[in-house]
Parts: sequence; C-alpha cells; structure tokens
Amino acid sequence: MKPLSKLMFALLLCLTTAAVHSQTQNSSKPKIFAAFPNTINCSVAEFSNAFAATEGQRLILAFSDNFKFSGTVVSNIIKYSNLQSLVIKSDDADNTIFHLSKQTNPDNSISFVGRIMNSNASDGYEIKKDQSGNYKFEKINAEIVRPECNL
Repeated sequence: MKPLSKLMFALLLCLTTAAVHSQTQNSSKPKIFAAFPNTINCSVAEFSNAFAATEGQRLILAFSDNFKFSGTVVSNIIKYSNLQSLVIKSDDADNTIFHLSKQTNPDNSISFVGRIMNSNASDGYEIKKDQSGNYKFEKINAEIVRPECNL
C-alpha cells in the first residue's frame, strides 16, 4: 500500500507543477503604453464631446498634456435609449482601438466605460471611476483581459 501512496503523491506533485507552469505568461508582445503613467486622469467633458463625432470623422481627445488619443471614428451607435457606444481607431498606433460607452442611469446620471487596447500589445488602458466620481485611465495587462485562444 505504501508504494501506491508514494506513486500517487509523485503524480499529484507532477500535475500541480504542470498546472502552475502552464499559468505563467511569457509575453512576446510589446508594451505600447510603457512610456505613459499607470493612471491618467480623464475629463468627462472630453468623453461627452467624443459622442458628438460622426462615423469617418478624425478626432483628437486630449486627456492630459502627455496623453492624447487621435484617430478616426469607426462607429458611433445608439444601441438603446440609454446606451451609446463609440469606437475610434488610432491613426498613430496600428490596431489600437478606443471603445467608449455612455450609459444614462435611471436617476439620469451618466456613466462611462471603455478601454484602449491593441491586439498586438500586452498592455492597455481601462476607464475606472473612483469613489469621488472622477474618471481615470488605469493601465491593464491586456493579455489577461483578452486572452488568446490557441485552438
């Protein structure tokens, strides 16, 4: 019976090691936002102004002195009476997309959500609202948010 328990322990150890090793990520994708800070304050006015843009229009959104996003509006759709979504493709960084949604809440307040991501990069930004109601871009690991499917 003892040899069987030692064999089971060895098998369990091998499976645990394999599972841990398979979860480590060795990214070969570059970080295109490495030169920018982890957190960037956002202006609600800048978000609101973006929704006035039409499809095909070139737009420059200045979120700070050091961080501007320029691109062409790919779509600007009112999906429901309380939801509008905007997609901007960057002119500067190939495959970089800024997706921004505006939701009108039941109390008529406005909420924004969105991300800046590039399928060829390992980093990106996500819009977060802090406790005082201010919006910020927070740097994210895009490979966790958007894992690759290797089927």
